[in-house]
Amino acid sequence: MPIRKRRKRRISPYHHLLRWLVVFLFILGLAGAIFVLNNPFIKELDVRSLLQANLRASTVIDRHGEELLTLSPSRVIWTPLEKIPFFLRRAVVAVEDRRFYEHRGVDFIGILRAVYYNLRSRQRVQGGSTITQQLAKNLLLSNEKTISRKLLEVGYAVEIERKYSKDEILEFYLNDIYFGHGVYGVESAARFYFAKHIWELTMEEQAVLVGLIRGPEFYSPYRRPEKTLERRNLVLEVLLTQRYISEREYEQLSAKPLIVQEDPTYLSRSGYFADYIEEWLAQQYAWSYRYIRSGGLRIYTTLDAYTQRIAEETISSLPRNEKGGPEGALVALNPKSGEILAMVGGRNYRFSKYNRAVRVRRQIGSAIKPLVFAAAIEAGFTPETKVIDEPVTYLVNGKPWSPQNFDNKYRGIIPLRDALAWSVNTVAVRLVDELGVKQIFSFIQRMGLPLVEKGARNDQALAPLALGGLTEGVTPIELCSSFTALANQGIRSLPVGVIRVEDDQGRVLRRGSFRQEQVIRAETAWAVTDMMQGVITYGTGRSADPGRPAAGKTGTSNENTDAWFVGFTPELVVVLWIGNDDRSPLRIGERIIGGGTAAEYWGSFVRRALVRNTVKDF
Repeated sequence: MPIRKRRKRRISPYHHLLRWLVVFLFILGLAGAIFVLNNPFIKELDVRSLLQANLRASTVIDRHGEELLTLSPSRVIWTPLEKIPFFLRRAVVAVEDRRFYEHRGVDFIGILRAVYYNLRSRQRVQGGSTITQQLAKNLLLSNEKTISRKLLEVGYAVEIERKYSKDEILEFYLNDIYFGHGVYGVESAARFYFAKHIWELTMEEQAVLVGLIRGPEFYSPYRRPEKTLERRNLVLEVLLTQRYISEREYEQLSAKPLIVQEDPTYLSRSGYFADYIEEWLAQQYAWSYRYIRSGGLRIYTTLDAYTQRIAEETISSLPRNEKGGPEGALVALNPKSGEILAMVGGRNYRFSKYNRAVRVRRQIGSAIKPLVFAAAIEAGFTPETKVIDEPVTYLVNGKPWSPQNFDNKYRGIIPLRDALAWSVNTVAVRLVDELGVKQIFSFIQRMGLPLVEKGARNDQALAPLALGGLTEGVTPIELCSSFTALANQGIRSLPVGVIRVEDDQGRVLRRGSFRQEQVIRAETAWAVTDMMQGVITYGTGRSADPGRPAAGKTGTSNENTDAWFVGFTPELVVVLWIGNDDRSPLRIGERIIGGGTAAEYWGSFVRRALVRNTVKDF
């Protein structure tokens, strides 16, 4: 029987290409690993010097030279490892980097283990980065989530491991890690939260600090005590799982109540303004938050400590329901310069860091009307021009729309000043229609309000421009800035919070700048100011009367979800906002909260803030 020759299997060009691609990727990966582990661009490190030079509390100073607060509540006191309790050291390693004493900077096994624990607990119990990687990132890199940053982090971690012992690295880490509220290092954290030295803490108190490392602001006992307790007990559970504590110890420690130092003053003094300044410096100069908080800077600001205290007291005294709401915000600017004199972003910084003064965007209702009336004055109207208040119907998107006055009354022919004083909706809509939507839109943009120009929902329509139902809304600081033009002869002043920044040697690093623009005629600003005084003397804002010449306007959004008062004296432009974070209607029992309430508290603030000033007229 003849032998059949096996035909040689032909390998397709595709398979050849695939093989070479695998070989190429393997070589590329190997070269990448060698480069990362031996990166020639990673500079020589002196971690101890870097830490000690970068952990000096920065100070925020008001316009008169008074120290407002330190961005780190206490200067970092370097604590040697032997003074840090062994329980805390072991707990940090167990939770943050179980194989810390085994790996050389990067732990692939630890990454897989962290995934397992986090899936089992259905929350982030452990992280994938090693303690050394965290130290490298916190000390030398930003928080951006990019491959290049991660590669540098790995390279720095390997270099740190080469140069320092494990105990030295752990000591660096424990003196460097962030614990929330501007606090760095275990000793400062112990003093801040418990008013004790680190070596005086009980085991459950040490577990609280370990739990804070993963999310210091989220797990803060001053903001979410229930989450702090839950996190502490998770730390104890990890220690139990790894047999560092017994079942009995776990039961005893997890049953202990959460007890921390009562209400540190740092949490309530000018906190929202300090956050605003930190963010501004970070964006303006690309400084890290760590450097801003702990670089020993002296930040001279425009804030007035007295005015700020009155502003905080005003917002904290707003009417309160059983849930502690509604929230409030207040911004006070110097109209001639835009200098921020006071900023409050909520009732209590301790419970909510969300700065509503610069972040909350809401419809402003009738608070937009002074800008519409200013456009009319620019176009040739006068405060005495006769306008008509009567029912009117417009076709909007093919459907009839009839604007209603808030009191459902119509006054017939009235002067323009009365239409503003009484907040007449029909007149505001007629003005937008008569002058033209595009002209009013452009004018209000020039005054500084951020309007939506395009899209399915935009602000180029009668209702948004005349009645303040803006698509995306406006923040209190934006509204305040736009009204500086009316209070300052037509010159709009952009908000400024920093005068200068000095280092710890007194050298000036940066200076703030004032930005102003003439946006309307001085005559227009004076005429609108005159009309707005009528809002307070006989119109809808009578409860805002501060006992001195003042001009202002109430504002209430649709469905009564937001209440505003914006107004000014020769010295101050002030916006006060009241609203719920969930945008629910403003009601406390049977009492409805509206623009009148905002006016009342606005007047109280201005009266107290200017009590030391002589009375000035416009």
